[in-house]
Amino acid sequence: MKNSVHDLRADTVLTLDLKGVRSKKGLLEALGTSLKLPKHFGHNWDALADCLMDDGWAKRTGYTIVVLDAAAAAKRFGDDWNTLTDIFGDACIWWSEHDKPFHVVLA
Repeated sequence: MKNSVHDLRADTVLTLDLKGVRSKKGLLEALGTSLKLPKHFGHNWDALADCLMDDGWAKRTGYTIVVLDAAAAAKRFGDDWNTLTDIFGDACIWWSEHDKPFHVVLA
């Protein structure tokens, strides 16, 4: 990846802090709360994908999700982490195809 400047001033920035989250259930709860997912979010991977790629959730101009403690979370969650990053990647592609900025920053 080349160095660049990204202007995120028009984006809604959401922070997902995973420090202290130890279980898949806790991870899904943190996602629901931090990303302000709708009340009908079913706390499973399919529901997360459905919510992230839904105009009803993404009403703003653009989104940037900042995931804190990502390196440690990747080790803790293993396959669940891979699933989460795959869903984030799919959402990035989907929103790109719909001309809406959607970024995920792993920090």
